[in-house]
Formats: sequence, C-alpha cells, structure tokens
Amino acid sequence: MCVLCGLPTHTNHRLCSPCQNDLPILSQGCQICAQILTSNYTSAKICGACLKQAPAYQKIYALFPYQPPISNLIIRLKFQHDLCIANLFGELICERIQQHWYKDKPLPDLIIPIPLHKERLRERGFNQSLEIAKVIAKTLQVPLDYRSTMRIKATAAQSGLSALKRKINIHQAFKIAKNYDNLSIAVVDDVVTTGHTIQAFCAALQSHKAKKIDIWCSARRE
Repeated sequence: MCVLCGLPTHTNHRLCSPCQNDLPILSQGCQICAQILTSNYTSAKICGACLKQAPAYQKIYALFPYQPPISNLIIRLKFQHDLCIANLFGELICERIQQHWYKDKPLPDLIIPIPLHKERLRERGFNQSLEIAKVIAKTLQVPLDYRSTMRIKATAAQSGLSALKRKINIHQAFKIAKNYDNLSIAVVDDVVTTGHTIQAFCAALQSHKAKKIDIWCSARRE
C-alpha cells in the first residue's frame, strides 16, 4: 500500500506512481552543503558559509526538500514508529546513489548513521537514521558501523532551537571509539537542518583519521 494515499502500489517502492511523481524536487543547492541558493553565487554554486569555512565533510546528498509530504513522512517515522517509511527512504536513497550520485565513482568503505543519545533512544525506541542506514547497507553491500560512535551529550531537541543555540547545543556531543584510518565514510541522517549536528559529528570522525566523508540524507531543510 502507498504510504501517502493508501492505494495499492505497482512500483518497487511503498509509493504509488502518481504520489511518487508528485514528490517535491530539491531546488538548486550549494554543491557542498545542499543549502538552497536564493541568489547568484560563484559558477561553482557554493554558498557563502562553505566558501568562508569548508565543512568537515565533502558533500551532502539530499533526496528532497523538507516540505510536505516529505516532512509528514519523517514525522510519522520519528514520532509514530512507522518504520516502513525508513525502508522507503533507504530504497529511494539507494536508487539515487546507483543512478546518479555515485554512478561513475566508487562507493564509500563504510556507512555510519548519526547516533542518538541513550536517553533519546530509550524514549523513541529506535534510531531512525540507523533504520534508514540498514536498508542502504544491505542493498549496496557496504559495511555498516553503528557501534563505534556515540552521542554522549543529552542535547535538547534541535528542532526547537535557533541556529546559534543549535551550534552550542551540539558542542562536544559525540565520542568515537576507534580510528577510521584512510577510510571513506558515508554518514546517514534523516534530515539536515542547519548542519551543526552533521558538522560536529563529521569533525569527530575527521579527528579519528577518516579520509573522506559524504552525507546521505532523506531531506534538507532551509
């Protein structure tokens, strides 16, 4: 059944063809952080923030803008435990990786989901980024590592904070239990908003010798 309209599907995904065709398109974004560009930038189409200071990752690959119906699906996944939506996002990300994002380049050596703090994990019952990452790792046959990274700071929910408070909130929030010597890593997240969580996590991975880090996410929020 289609996760949006409830009608029978005749596709490989949990979406019927009309609903899939109506999904929002991610507008032209920064070639590094995927932030929507609203004015003329350099020919490389890189936003001012990334030009000022390069992030700890190479590139964010995002499926959709964070707007209905994608935002509704993510809310259902996170707060209504609708895990079939994690499967859907994982399948759609794999399709985009194979057909577009990594069509002419090698896949990473390892996939790592953004970790949840143990209190949030206990409260929610699952890590939505891990559930998405499981589908991707299995389909692409890339090793999945979710035991070597930890969120050690019980941060407030990022969704209710300003950009500055998000940055302070996530400071020193992660601990890495091993080195990733010369490995290429894909970090999986459900939604990237300001990018402070991603930046903090990737900086921690970078300090543990990760060679290259890309981000795969279901949605990018403006």
